[in-house]
Amino acid sequence: MNIGKWLFASGVLHRVRKPARYIGGEYNLKIKKVENKIRIGLMFPDLYEVGMSHTGFQILIHSFNQKENVFAERIFLPWKDMIEEMKNANIPLYTLETYTPIKKMDLIGITLQYELSYTNIIHALKLGNIPIYSKDRTENDPIIIAGGPSASNPEPIADFIDAFYNGDGEAVIDDLIEILSGDLTREEKIKRIYETEGFYVPKYYKLKETESGFVVPDYEKRIKIRKIRNLNNMAFPTEQIVPKIRTIHNRAIVEIMRGCNRGCRFCHAGFYYRPVRERTAEKIIKLSLETLEKTGYNELSLLSLSTLDYTDLENVLNELEPFLKENRISISLPSSRVDKFGIEIGSKISGARKTGLTFAPEAGSQRLRDVINKNISEEEILNVVEYAKKSGWRRIKLYFMIGLPTETEEDVRAIVELTKKIKKEIKIKDITVNVSIFIPKPHTPFEKERFYQPKEIKEKIKILNEVKRFAKLKVHDPYISLIEALLSRGDRRLSELIYKVALEENAIFDEWDEEFDFRKWARKINELGIDTKKYLEKIETNELPWKIIDILLKDDFINNEMKKATDGKTTDDCRWDICTLCGVCIKTGLKNILVKRVEK
Repeated sequence: MNIGKWLFASGVLHRVRKPARYIGGEYNLKIKKVENKIRIGLMFPDLYEVGMSHTGFQILIHSFNQKENVFAERIFLPWKDMIEEMKNANIPLYTLETYTPIKKMDLIGITLQYELSYTNIIHALKLGNIPIYSKDRTENDPIIIAGGPSASNPEPIADFIDAFYNGDGEAVIDDLIEILSGDLTREEKIKRIYETEGFYVPKYYKLKETESGFVVPDYEKRIKIRKIRNLNNMAFPTEQIVPKIRTIHNRAIVEIMRGCNRGCRFCHAGFYYRPVRERTAEKIIKLSLETLEKTGYNELSLLSLSTLDYTDLENVLNELEPFLKENRISISLPSSRVDKFGIEIGSKISGARKTGLTFAPEAGSQRLRDVINKNISEEEILNVVEYAKKSGWRRIKLYFMIGLPTETEEDVRAIVELTKKIKKEIKIKDITVNVSIFIPKPHTPFEKERFYQPKEIKEKIKILNEVKRFAKLKVHDPYISLIEALLSRGDRRLSELIYKVALEENAIFDEWDEEFDFRKWARKINELGIDTKKYLEKIETNELPWKIIDILLKDDFINNEMKKATDGKTTDDCRWDICTLCGVCIKTGLKNILVKRVEK
C-alpha cells in the first residue's frame, strides 16, 4: 500500500493523537530528489516531540544534507495508537520526509541518548521489517549504526547493531559517505566501517567470560572516541525545522560550546564530551540572529552543558539584547550556576519576568559535595539564594542526588536541613526539591561503585519526606533507576533480556515514568536467571564490558579521582587551573578552546 495514500485517505489521522507527528511537511523542511542519492535514515528512538527537541539530531540532519549526493531523512517511533494502526494496515515504519519504508534506506543511524530507549529500538526495527539481530540481516537490509553517549557501553545492545560510533558526529560524515558511495556489498561496507576511526563493529570480536563473570569483547586495541578540534569551524543549522505541534523545547537553539571540565565525578557527559570547545561571540551572535530570523521563534536558547561557564557570555548577551528587546524575544540558558554571576545573568535575561531559578547543589552536606567534586560551599549556596531573593526571584528549584558513594544518613538529612535554612532564614516562599538517584556510569570515576537497591533508597526517601514541611518534593522512581543502572553497566547477556522485555512483555517508552512497568523487567530477569547483583553491586575487576571504548581518559586519572573522592578532596577545572592530566588532550593534541581568558 502507498504510505502517503494511507495516511491521507484512510482516516487514520483522525483516529490517532497528535497526527502532525506522522506527516512531516514542516517549515524549513528541505526535500531532495531521491534519484542517485545515498539514502540515510536518522532515527531518534522516541516520540517526534522528543527527537525534534534534540539539538544533536538537528545538527546531524543538517550536516548530512549539506552533501549533494546524500539525502538524510528522519525516523521517529510512533505512539502506541499509531503503531496499532500501522500493524493493522500492514504499514511499515517510514521516513518523515518521503514516507519511504525505513528498510529501503542504505544506512540507518540511531541516536543513543539514554539506555531506557533500548526497548524502543527493538520495536522500531520490528515495525520497519528489519531483522532485529544483526546476524540475520542480508544484502537487502540497511546497515544499522548507533552513536551517542550511551554508545560508550555498546554491549547490552551489541547483538542488534552493526556498528557503534563514539565521538562528534560531524567528524565522521565524510568517511561514511565515501564508504556508502563505493560499489561494495553490504558486508564489504561494514568491513570498511570497521576499519574507520571511532567505530566498533561487534561481529569482528570474539567474546570471553572474565573471572568476575562479565562477558566482554576480546580486543587487542581499544576503539578511540573521535573529536572535532574547533567547534567554530563546524556548520550549524540556522534553518532549523520548525514543528507543527508543540514539542518539549519550542525555541531557536544555538550551541555555544561543547564539553565541560568541572569534573563532577558522577557525570558521564562531563567526561565523555571533553575538552571544552567554545564558539566565538561573533559566531554565536550571527547564528542566533540568523536562526531567529529563519524560524520565527520568540525564544532563543544558548545551549551547552554549562552555559554560564562560557567565557564571553556577557558580551554575547549585551550584543543580542537590543534585537531581542525590540522583537520581544526571550532568552533561556539551560544550565544554572550557584553564584552571584548566575543570578546577575538570570536577572538580565528575565527582566521583569522572575519566573524561577534552578540550582543543583547535588548533595546536602559539604563532605559529600567534596566527594562528588561539586565545588560549592553551603555559605555560597545560602548567599546566592539570598542575593536571588533581593534581585526579585521568588521561586527556586533545587536538584539533589541520593545513593551517592560514601553517603550516610546524615548526608541525606543534610538535604532536609539545607532546604529548611533556605525556607526559614532566607524566606523563599516557593521551593521545589527534585531528587534523582545516583547511577554509576561507565567512564566516570564512580563507574565501579554500587547502585543502592530500591529498598535502601526508600529508607532514604523516608528521611527526605520531612522536606515536605518546607517545599515541594519530587523523587525519581528507584525501580526505573535500577533498570537504567543495569543497562548502563550491562554486558552482552542483557541483549536477550532487552529483546524479550520488548517483544514478549511489550515494554515500550520505558523512559516515560507513566509507561514504565518494573514487573515486566522482573519477570524476564527471573525467567532468564540473570544475576543482577553482578551489575549493580560494587565492581572489583578492571575487565569491564565498556573498556573496549576509549574515551581518552587515562586509567590513572580515573583511579586518582576515585581516591580523591574517598579522601574528600576536590579537583579544580583545568580551564581556570592547572592541567589535571586526564589524558584527553595528551592523547589527541586537542586542547580547551576558550574565546576569552577568565580568572576564577
